[in-house]
Amino acid sequence: MYERIADDLRDAIRNNTLRDDQNNPTDRLPGEIALAEQYGVSLGTAQRALNQLRDEGLIDRTPKRGSRVRQARRKFLRDGIRRLEGDSEHRFMLADIDTRQLQVRHFESGSRTAEAHEEEMVRCFGSHMRLLYRHRVYEVDDSPASLATSYLPLYLFPDGGEALLRPDSGSGGIWARLAEAGHEVVDADEYLDCRMPTAEEAQELRIPPRTPVFVLYRVAENSRGQVVDLAVIVLPGDRWRLRYKVLQQVPARNAGARG
Repeated sequence: MYERIADDLRDAIRNNTLRDDQNNPTDRLPGEIALAEQYGVSLGTAQRALNQLRDEGLIDRTPKRGSRVRQARRKFLRDGIRRLEGDSEHRFMLADIDTRQLQVRHFESGSRTAEAHEEEMVRCFGSHMRLLYRHRVYEVDDSPASLATSYLPLYLFPDGGEALLRPDSGSGGIWARLAEAGHEVVDADEYLDCRMPTAEEAQELRIPPRTPVFVLYRVAENSRGQVVDLAVIVLPGDRWRLRYKVLQQVPARNAGARG
């Protein structure tokens, strides 16, 4: 029965047919008591139906305030192709966001050692390497948009990476500082995961419960194949779309084929 109730409510949300007691359009869903009476089920069954829609990301549930349809956000587009085609100083900005201004709301930096449980960091650097880190919280229109943390081996910088510890690391960004230290980036791969946020990530991004995040790992190497920069970028799934173009070159022998 909870699935039937969830199906009915889901259809009403998608068809914009939710109505209040005066038959006016509304974004508020019936409460558990009302649903239980309407379908002749227990409160637990009605609650399970509403929780199902919440877990699907269709509604928000707030204690003592009931359930409302989750409003769709205008999503940012992270365009993998355009980012690579840009100039060397700006091509790896986190977002293509039209005219909306991307700003750093919070910045912190320092040094640390990779922990054994941090799989991606250990894979790139080993479990005992001392690393510089730069953590940024980006926002648009006073709303958090993404998190980005860069990790770089401390031994690469004779001066201790002084420029990297500042919010503005200088013209060309951290890859320019790597080049100046003799470790120019010649190759970079991106790996994408999707998971639920940690409690700290959810707090920094101010995202609703049960909102998944994209986690993008960008691994940059120098000409000797050493990982010199690991960027971990966290993007709320309800605020972002990711675009990548796959180019296929038609073999010359088939260029004139028809069919």
